[in-house]
Amino acid sequence: LLQAVLDCGLRFGEYNIFHRYESGAHDARAMFSMASAVEPGVFDLDTMESQTFVGVSFFLMLPGPANSRQALDTMIEAARRVARDTGGELHDQQHSVLTTQTIEHLRQRVMEYERRRLAAQRANG
Repeated sequence: LLQAVLDCGLRFGEYNIFHRYESGAHDARAMFSMASAVEPGVFDLDTMESQTFVGVSFFLMLPGPANSRQALDTMIEAARRVARDTGGELHDQQHSVLTTQTIEHLRQRVMEYERRRLAAQRANG
């Protein structure tokens, strides 16, 4: 898991979880993050290579990166790659297999959020 995550450009950081940064630098804003699916959700780098994980969760916080839609697509690609490299499966927030339809729904939700945020910014100023 550790090598697959690092190969996707994620870096260990704040809250003892992994983050993908917009510019690749730790001081940049996180595009998305990955936590362990088991409480408390953190990773221990000293023991990670000898551990078995039942799952991980990728998540995108909004407001977030400058281009939220691109961040979502980058996160989905990273999740696909980690799943492929570790022999895992992708599931949505309801634990169903992640489908193309679900991914499109996530994209629509991000676009709607951005539309509402821009409308609020225009109204305020």
